[in-house]
Amino acid sequence: MCAVDGNYRIALVVADDASAEFINRHLAKTDMEVERLSCGRQFLNGNRGHLDADLIIVDAEEGNGGSSMRGLALGRKLKSCPLTVSIPVIVVGKSHSDRLRSFEVGVDDYVSCETSQDEFILRLKGLLRVSAARRAAIKSQLEAEAKRGKEIGDTFRRYVAPALVDQILSDRRLRHSALADKSTRVNATVLFADMRGFTRMSEQLEAAEVVPLLNEYFRLLTQIAFQHHGTVFNMAGDCLMVGFGVPLPQADATVLAFRTAKEMLLRFSELIDEWKAKYQIEAGLGIGINEGDVVAGNVGSPDYMNYTVIGDAVNVAARLSQRARAGELLFSQHVKQTLDAAGEQSGAVQMEPISLRGRTESIEIYCVPVEQRVELPYD
Repeated sequence: MCAVDGNYRIALVVADDASAEFINRHLAKTDMEVERLSCGRQFLNGNRGHLDADLIIVDAEEGNGGSSMRGLALGRKLKSCPLTVSIPVIVVGKSHSDRLRSFEVGVDDYVSCETSQDEFILRLKGLLRVSAARRAAIKSQLEAEAKRGKEIGDTFRRYVAPALVDQILSDRRLRHSALADKSTRVNATVLFADMRGFTRMSEQLEAAEVVPLLNEYFRLLTQIAFQHHGTVFNMAGDCLMVGFGVPLPQADATVLAFRTAKEMLLRFSELIDEWKAKYQIEAGLGIGINEGDVVAGNVGSPDYMNYTVIGDAVNVAARLSQRARAGELLFSQHVKQTLDAAGEQSGAVQMEPISLRGRTESIEIYCVPVEQRVELPYD
């Protein structure tokens, strides 16, 4: 229970001296700090410390407009302002109509100069208790929001481009959907990158040598994905899965995915030259891209959850990456149509339709760049 004596701050915004005398007399036996202000605008526009008041007392008398806001006009303002809505407001009045009008504007309590000291103290005590509970609830909510923001930051910063993380953290709706248990259906473009020659490389080198190379490989590809605002959804073995248009919509998702793939092929070929000179190993990169509807959400158990995308569009992209040879980018007809509509010069060559495992119909595919393909065994 909240005791009335203590380091409580009362903001007294009254023009009537009788009201001020009434308040001061009733609070004389307490340790509460009372600060009297001449008008409401002085309270709202003055030192920000005023907003830390534990309770606000106003009189029912209205101001004359301009800079002298007080009375019920101030009470209405205080109960509609986000910064002061949780602070209890008491109106001191002189008539029954003052009482009715006070509650009409939404203040917390009403007293008159005829209210006894004991009754006034009891009402004050109750409001202070409510005020303490309100502030504790707000503090708890703010702490929960901060914790939630940290959870999202920790969850997404490892696989979402920094710019997208900032967007998610600044948008309450996105923060909620990112951690919600329910899934959402969105149109997205999915890219799979798969290293060719990894098995042979693992046989040639010691495990202590393979791990740093694998880390270097994933570091390069994720940096490229982030530069093009992609989201890394999965790393498994030597395969990387990147999404575009999810968790945030991107009008140019397919173009971004295509440019990401081209840069991955180029820069990984440079990395392979370094590996070949140092370790005498051969490796390459095969990439598959597809676009379509996917289901995005947190998948897993209560003990372990992973934000990912699933669906036929994802499966097709994975199959295309498995078919791609080293230095080869394969993508679906949907991707080709989107690139053409965007004016993106892909330089793609149409290949023979292929049948993918798990699908009854063959699909049209395109390849780029055919001149840089390298014959390496599939892993």
